[in-house]
Amino acid sequence: MFSDQKTTVDEMRAACIALVKRKGWGDGNGVQNPQHVAMAMTVEMSEVLEHFQWLSEADVRALMEGGDEERRAEIAEEMADVLIYMLQLSYALKVDLAANVERKLGIVEKRKYNENTEK
Repeated sequence: MFSDQKTTVDEMRAACIALVKRKGWGDGNGVQNPQHVAMAMTVEMSEVLEHFQWLSEADVRALMEGGDEERRAEIAEEMADVLIYMLQLSYALKVDLAANVERKLGIVEKRKYNENTEK
């Protein structure tokens, strides 16, 4: 069973690619067209956003504090869809996600933000 504390990015990616192969999607090596995967990922991200579309600040805070378990479960499912596509895309393009997250965090750390930026 996967968990954030115990499962590596590589293990999740391998499980996604194994599913793609079992389903017979893509080229037989677990690679689907990266353009199609990226487009599908944006659709899934829109489905995440849809859950927040008309929520008040209080509604969002309630979600963050554990309220509305049904909505949180639906959001989590859509987030998983986004991550599955991201893992597929990283496999197809041979991108080391962990290394690139580390690199990007360093870039963001060095940026100057104005005082009106949300913290």
